[in-house]
Amino acid sequence: MNAVREPVRIRSIGIHLPTARASNYEKAEKLGFERDFLENKLGIVARSVMEPGETTSDLAVHAFHALAQQPEVPCDDIQLLVVVTQHPDFKVPHTAALVHNRLALAKDCMTFDISQGCAGYTHAVTVVTGVMDTANLDHAVLITSDPYSDKVAEDDRDVSLLFGDAATATYFSRSGAGYRLIDSNFGTLPDSYRCLMFRDRLEMDGGAVFKHAVQEAPPSMKILLDRNQLSVEDVDLFLLHQGSKYLVEYVSRKMRVPPDRAPFEASHYGNTVSSSIPLMLQKHLVAPRLERIVLSGFGVGFTWGNNLLQLTRAER
Repeated sequence: MNAVREPVRIRSIGIHLPTARASNYEKAEKLGFERDFLENKLGIVARSVMEPGETTSDLAVHAFHALAQQPEVPCDDIQLLVVVTQHPDFKVPHTAALVHNRLALAKDCMTFDISQGCAGYTHAVTVVTGVMDTANLDHAVLITSDPYSDKVAEDDRDVSLLFGDAATATYFSRSGAGYRLIDSNFGTLPDSYRCLMFRDRLEMDGGAVFKHAVQEAPPSMKILLDRNQLSVEDVDLFLLHQGSKYLVEYVSRKMRVPPDRAPFEASHYGNTVSSSIPLMLQKHLVAPRLERIVLSGFGVGFTWGNNLLQLTRAER
């Protein structure tokens, strides 16, 4: 008879935010935006920008090194490495294989990429947890890396003020204090994929993206809470994808979540796509104390995904 195993939980997160910043004030003026719009609607006054020539795997490796500085991460024992990105270094091989090689991880480590955008972290948390449970794994790392600074047109009013570069690395294990995935739900809106596309450059219908987000994210979070017999008041923190300040505020108002429980934190680095949620989650793992956290990502596809996390304390 197999012994009952400890549940998988998110233990720690390493982050990489490039030190270089591009101010949005001058660009906003050139594009015809008022200062009030920049600060109070878009909410992004500066964007983090990677070094010229840096790649998706470069940022991913930086994030892993930041994670590896934490003593609880057994780098030699990682059994699963997943990279969330829609901008891989190459079409083939997958970016996770490149990162695995550069980090000299174990031969028996599974690697794969997830092609998802702003809802990528919520999808990947569910996938990683499921793979670990099915394959009886004890240690995994999930990396998000979706740089856009070199992929948007400088004169594009819909995107050039939005996106910043970043990467994160999340460590999953079965021991120590962290957040266990209790439940998730997802969706894809039919006939909506044109609202965000990348051909020669990123193309976004900002109005459509906003409309889809505010129509789909709040009711999907309510469904998740209802089926777990929870109300908004039972959740300590809502970490919403940082698309813009106004979007985060609008979604939280529809959910009737107070601003301090649904923060906007991307003012000085921008919309970092799949990294936006783990960038915020990171500090809550240093000394976990909040009982319940909801993660909600929404974007490319048009897709959305939500995770309900529950604090799991270290074994006595």
